[in-house]
Order: sequence, then C-alpha cells, then structure tokens
Amino acid sequence: MSIGVVLEHLNAEFPDVTVSKIRFLESEGLITPQRTKSGYRRFTDVDVERLRYILTTQRDNYLPLKVIREQLEAMDSGEVTSLMGSGDTEPMIKPENFAAPVRTRLTSEDVASQAGCTEADVADLVAAGLIKPDVSGFFTADDVRVVTTAMSLKDYGFRADQLKRLRTAAHRHADLISQVAGPLAQGRDDTAKQRAEEYGQQISALVVSLHASLVKAALREEFEG
Repeated sequence: MSIGVVLEHLNAEFPDVTVSKIRFLESEGLITPQRTKSGYRRFTDVDVERLRYILTTQRDNYLPLKVIREQLEAMDSGEVTSLMGSGDTEPMIKPENFAAPVRTRLTSEDVASQAGCTEADVADLVAAGLIKPDVSGFFTADDVRVVTTAMSLKDYGFRADQLKRLRTAAHRHADLISQVAGPLAQGRDDTAKQRAEEYGQQISALVVSLHASLVKAALREEFEG
C-alpha cells in the first residue's frame, strides 16, 4: 500500500501523524518499507502494525526513539514478543509537552480569565519577561500555562525577581538543547526539520526530568543535612 493509504489506516487513532513523520521514522531506521522500481514506498500490513507500535509507544509511554529502536530490534531478533506498555524508562515529563503551541489568538483579558488572575498580573509577567505577546499583541495557550503556574508560585511567596531567575534558567536549558538538536535542522533531506523537532522534544523532556530529579535531591540534602 502507498504512504497515503497508510495514513488513512492510522489517522483515526493517530490524527497528528503525517507523511513527514513516517518518512522521518524511516530515515531513523525504525521502519523499512519496500521500494518499487520507480522509487515509491510500498508498505505491508506488517509495516503498518510496526508503525502503530512505534506511535503508540511514543504516545503512551513517552519513550525516546533510541529505546523504541532497541525494543524493535529485540522483537526482530526474537528475544521478546512484545514490549507494549513497558514504562520502566518513562521520563517524568512528556516530549509532547514541548511541541510547538497550537496557534491561538488570546488577548490579555483572555489570558487573565483562563489563568484566574487580573490583567495587571498578566502585564507584570510580560514586564518580567516570562511571557511575550506576538507582533499583533496576542498570546498562546502556553502563555496561559506560564501565567497560571507563575501565579501559583506567587501564592507561595515567589517574587518577580525570583521568577526572572527561573526564566533565565529555562533559557539556559533551551540553549543547551538547541546546541544538540539545532544542527539537525540544517540537513538537506526533507526530514531534517522533523528530526530536529522530534529530538528537541525528547531531549527537552529528559532535561526537564533530570532537572526535577536534581532539584529533589538538592532539597533533600538541604532539609535533611
């Protein structure tokens, strides 16, 4: 079957899957569809089930592609028959959390209403650099989450300067991730951007999970030491 037919088989269960996503997984060696003499991909039912396994594992277990590849290799070699549902290496944060925000056009009033605060609070966070409207003055759903979380931290006594320090730390994390994932987007093949985005999301989830674990350990030392 063609890649278009494969999408028809998968779209009901995985509405976000695209041709680029499938090509990316092929470029990573997770699937190996046959090629016609003209170079067109031809997928079998086995290929579709393999894709379904990969997409389900990414969605439900949030595993990085490296781990999924190892699982597939184990199944291909007959070492195991199925690893579906294995979550031993599940990170604390989902890679999907780092996908580009859905395009929304929220006003300052909308953000305040959804976050349960005042427009003055929103303006304060804009001034602190925690959120930034687009050129038309609109915000995204991610901005609402930032405002909601920042207001909760304020309830615990966080000051504006302390929130700025968290923003600075986040930018440092982003710089580190960009150094690793960014160069992948410079490739000439049509999956380069997709590969960079996938890697960026997975690395981000792991970095934030590691950071959370390190903070937990540091606090334990602080309070118990």
